[in-house]
Amino acid sequence: MTTVDCLEDGRSRDLSRWMPLLAFTFGVLFTALPLLLHPYLPLVDLPNHIARLHIAETGNEGPLSRYYLYTASLVPNAAIDLLWRGFGYPLDAVRFANLVMVTYAVNLILSSMVLARVVHGRWTVWSAASALLVFNAPFFWGFQNFVWALPFCLYGFALWLVIQDRPIWLRIAIFLPLAAILYLMHFFAFGFLAILVLGREIQVIRQRPANARFLVLRLFGLMLPFVLPVLWLAITLHGAGPSPAGSRTEFGTLLNRLWMFASPLHSPSTGDAPALWFLAMLGLALLALVFSRLFSVRGPQLVLAPQLRGATLALALAMLVAPSWLNGVALVDIRAPVLLSVLLIAGTTWHALAPRHAVLLAAALVLLIGARGVAFERFAARYESDVQDMLTATETLPAGARLLPVRGPGLQFDLRLAHLQGLLVDQRDVFVPTLFQGVHAMRVRPEWISSTHPALFAIDIRIVLDQGSARVVPEFARDWERKFTHVLLMDPVEIPDDPRLERIASTGRFTLFRIAAGLHDY
Repeated sequence: MTTVDCLEDGRSRDLSRWMPLLAFTFGVLFTALPLLLHPYLPLVDLPNHIARLHIAETGNEGPLSRYYLYTASLVPNAAIDLLWRGFGYPLDAVRFANLVMVTYAVNLILSSMVLARVVHGRWTVWSAASALLVFNAPFFWGFQNFVWALPFCLYGFALWLVIQDRPIWLRIAIFLPLAAILYLMHFFAFGFLAILVLGREIQVIRQRPANARFLVLRLFGLMLPFVLPVLWLAITLHGAGPSPAGSRTEFGTLLNRLWMFASPLHSPSTGDAPALWFLAMLGLALLALVFSRLFSVRGPQLVLAPQLRGATLALALAMLVAPSWLNGVALVDIRAPVLLSVLLIAGTTWHALAPRHAVLLAAALVLLIGARGVAFERFAARYESDVQDMLTATETLPAGARLLPVRGPGLQFDLRLAHLQGLLVDQRDVFVPTLFQGVHAMRVRPEWISSTHPALFAIDIRIVLDQGSARVVPEFARDWERKFTHVLLMDPVEIPDDPRLERIASTGRFTLFRIAAGLHDY
């Protein structure tokens, strides 16, 4: 080998050493940066979470204390609440929620790469492909606590693998506090880690035959950090009264079961964002093609690390049997597919991948990740413009007002604006009837329960206008003239004059009305 060849070979090795970092940087640039650019993010449930943060900071003393009560409690869905209180309310709630989602994006990619480093013994470029999964269905739904906790599930599993040869007592001692913390962050992230650990330990038992008594004791001991929080949850639920969110549990339809496979990339808001929908379909096609190589016997092969086989199988089985609703919590089934997809990327390496195929795969990933980042940024910019119009239209809303949000005919299921009114709790200190109840530390005071719903969106304007074509009237909207002081119409539709409604302001698609004096209770 000539001196020139040696120098070129050295440069090649130096470049390959930096490639994982370059891949990570690219992934962060096109996922975290679009989030950072827009304080108001188009995530369905996020306005309600921002409202709860505001109530946690001011609601028990300000004008909202008449309606809401926030009590610090150890609920298994409190990652962001704990951060918010722990840091002493460091920013306004909107920016804080924004930075939470930015750190989620960075953390999801990083946790994938850390797990890959543990199972493969080196940093890999392929594991950075998890950037493709940052904009997933739970993210677009605004499941803030869940998505933020999800990377810590991967970190926890990576740590479990790192210390798998240490004494059992030490592993239990380490994971007793870690499992408890993850349980408080989000129960499903905690549950997924328990499933991964269980799958791994069953695999270990199968690989190391021993007497049955020892195996049972070993498994029970290692699962103790995960059993104790579940027992605590069972005791808590048994002693608590009925949840405002109800106890609905169901498996879901066949369509639900099929659609959950799209959750690693799909958005519930893509009806008015065709670019996001189109790119999600392309991404799903690419994922299907890539993961099909797990079963290939010739050509390029995607090979799963042996130590992840049990965990991957356990998570896949859990995904298939997960209900659509669980004890009043919706969309349970769309969460595991996201984690499974990240696990399959982090835990695999490519074999027999020809250079030209590697270039094509890298190009496809770069284009998709970049294009999805740009499409999301445009989607967020349009959403932020609507938020600013809403804030302008509601400038005169007095603090402590009770606001009824309504949509144009047939538009109440437009998910992009479904909980937008929750931002007015933070920005205008007003009461809205659609904040979440039953799964968080925020409660509505008893005298206002009949004016609320634990999860519903804004209602159809035809209910307010007493038009017969409206759907069944929810309880909180009955006698709306008495329960509320203002109405916010969130769509640019003309409505007939109504003596009960006095138009105050109109900006963009939003129109604010005052309910005629003498009709509502003060």
